[in-house]
Amino acid sequence: MGFSVEAGRTHGREMLSLPQPPTAVVAGNDEIAVGVVAVARELGVAVPTRLSVVGFDDTPQAAWTSPPLTSVHQPLTGMGRMAVETVLGMAAGGEPASRHVQLATHLVVRGSTAPPGG
Repeated sequence: MGFSVEAGRTHGREMLSLPQPPTAVVAGNDEIAVGVVAVARELGVAVPTRLSVVGFDDTPQAAWTSPPLTSVHQPLTGMGRMAVETVLGMAAGGEPASRHVQLATHLVVRGSTAPPGG
């Protein structure tokens, strides 16, 4: 199931069926978050009034969901550039400057989040 819409639907249904369901979910990626939003709609749980949902990656579809998905933006172009530069450098016999690379992320707030209680 992994990082899929179906995983979000499955685990979202489990969480929203708890005696004390969460008021917020931070998903591992936007696909999972979309699944959580879909199952919330099916169960009559209003997003964001009763449940805030946050994704991760800020994929293009995040802005197209209903409501638009709040998401943590990752600089995918920068990540790709760093990966290519690292591979090319290693192919030329070099060593990576570091085994850990950290690129800045930021939160893109859209309509899937609100303060608790609406």
